[in-house]
Amino acid sequence: MDKRIKHSLRVKLWAVRSVLSGKESCLSVANKIGSRKNTVQRWLALYKEQGSKGLSLRNGNYSSQFKIQVIRYMLKKGLSLIRTAAYFGIPHDYAISRWLKIYRQCGAAGLQREMRGRKKSLMPRKTKNTKSTHKDASKDGSAEKLAALQKEVEYLRAENAFLKKLDALIQQDKAAKAQSKRQKPSGN
Repeated sequence: MDKRIKHSLRVKLWAVRSVLSGKESCLSVANKIGSRKNTVQRWLALYKEQGSKGLSLRNGNYSSQFKIQVIRYMLKKGLSLIRTAAYFGIPHDYAISRWLKIYRQCGAAGLQREMRGRKKSLMPRKTKNTKSTHKDASKDGSAEKLAALQKEVEYLRAENAFLKKLDALIQQDKAAKAQSKRQKPSGN
């Protein structure tokens, strides 16, 4: 069973009508058309909710407000993914499953961010610069680089001073302990 098979509207209608008439189960219809049981169940729910129009739905882009509305409705009414998809005319319930996962992890704000595609790289892209743009960029960037380097030097100097003081305090503490050991009379 290849899950990438696209079935015609005629096949989908036959499958749904066979199940609705009671002649066959979702599983037997799915086996006959080389599909999965949950695919036929999804078609059945879409057909019951939207009619034959529901079987010809295509994937679309949904706004963040719509996604939030779908998830909140589903949670409020306690509906399954398939029933929610059928009610809102969404062809695949796994889209709602992804939205629900994001909603549970990040809340409504998570659905407002665009989550498609590859994640942005943290490293900047290397660009091919011509000599003239490289000189212009070096003039503009040199002041920024100088300021960043000065800030780093200042930080490192403060860190060195801190470590020197810490070392001096440790040495002073050791000397005080050694002094107190020498001054204690022996118990014998």
